[in-house]
Amino acid sequence: MSTNRRVQPSKSRSRSTVKPTETDSNTGSEEGDASAEDEAPRLIVACEYRRLTTPGLRIALADLQEVRVGRGSQRKFVRHERSATLSIPDNGISRNHLSVRRQPGGWEAVDLGSKNGIRVNGRAVRTAILADGDLIEAGGVLLMFREDDGSPNGDTDRDLADETDTPIAFRTVSSEFEHRVHQMARIARGNVAVLIRGETGTGKELIARAVHDLSGRPGPFIPINCGALPRNLIESELFGHKRGAFSGAHEDREGIVRRAHGGTLFLDEIAELPEESQVALLRVLQEGEIRLVGASDAVKVDVRIVAATHQDIPARIADGRFRQDLYARLSGFEMALPALRNRREDLGTLMAAILPRVTAQPERITLHRSAARALFRYAWPLNIRELEQALRSADLLVDTGEIRLEHLPEVIRSYVPPSVSDMRLEERALRERMIELLRDHEGNVAAVARAMGKAPFQVRRWCKSMQLELAQFRS
Repeated sequence: MSTNRRVQPSKSRSRSTVKPTETDSNTGSEEGDASAEDEAPRLIVACEYRRLTTPGLRIALADLQEVRVGRGSQRKFVRHERSATLSIPDNGISRNHLSVRRQPGGWEAVDLGSKNGIRVNGRAVRTAILADGDLIEAGGVLLMFREDDGSPNGDTDRDLADETDTPIAFRTVSSEFEHRVHQMARIARGNVAVLIRGETGTGKELIARAVHDLSGRPGPFIPINCGALPRNLIESELFGHKRGAFSGAHEDREGIVRRAHGGTLFLDEIAELPEESQVALLRVLQEGEIRLVGASDAVKVDVRIVAATHQDIPARIADGRFRQDLYARLSGFEMALPALRNRREDLGTLMAAILPRVTAQPERITLHRSAARALFRYAWPLNIRELEQALRSADLLVDTGEIRLEHLPEVIRSYVPPSVSDMRLEERALRERMIELLRDHEGNVAAVARAMGKAPFQVRRWCKSMQLELAQFRS
């Protein structure tokens, strides 16, 4: 995997770098200082409409005052002390199109007099203070602003177009997911069992394949869905059988585990495995051996186990449906995959990876801005699998190569984000508390964060998701 460029703090940086705008009456601390010191904002090239096979790029803003975006012959990002320039080869972008600059109240997107203007979250603007997750449209490019997510990778630049050696499943501009991926890459080179957790369609098998590829194990990668195995033949399928072991066993059969000898066995939906089979699998993990159905002697096997589930295994243990000792063996290292709705910055990168699988000419496929807005607005309940199916069907419907809004599934076209009235009771209670604190502290995010014991970026995320405008609380 390629090494990211980590941004080193400038020696000249101090608390006076950002001018104070809001002072808490009790402590005298400034929101601008809290943001500069505690957070690691990023600007992300999330999608290029006319170059859909180009993956994302992440720019760390922590040590910068401004990033200028304009048209160039190739995509290129260059740092100049406290400023930087981002060039993108798109005819819809002016040579000096927009600036994303640090202001006392936060980061601001500014139109530099461009021909086609800019939009923030679909609305045409000249200037706009940015919040976490805001989308900036410039020509045929969609940028996303991200604030700190608590990961140690937020202060690194990363251009995925330069990372041809990185496994596709590990390519991300989400600094939070990147941290998990880096951990998994190190674990992959060992022999510890791995448990991957995540919703349906989040790419668990792709991660498992990447683990196998990085492991250097000479044997094959063998995937099996535990929920799809016939219940009365599970042990025979997994561990093999001797001729005559049961009715229909006309010959010796080695089983799935032995076929994975020297390689990796991927057990998808491991929570569906019956308890009697769990005991036999525990023997594989503990002793490195199996016993074929109908055999008296055990056979040694060298297999690396990677398991996956979308279910709550601790809850199943509490219900007596999953063995705790097996869980302890499987969870040598656990990785939780984020839902696609929680890593929207990777949508463009995922499309770049998916298109070569769903069309013979991926380079000809482009995206209309209305379709892009719908894709980035949608909640993706079925995650990456749903995105792949949407692109597969859209490819069959396009004539000119441009995916337009009408080429997307109806559920995506008609999706409307949840409103305040759709919130659960606990979410409404949190919103009421947020309103009360924002009033008390006159919209000072740093002060509200201290009162709640949270990071300022979390308060801003809540404000965005709960449709609270900070400006209305500020005097």
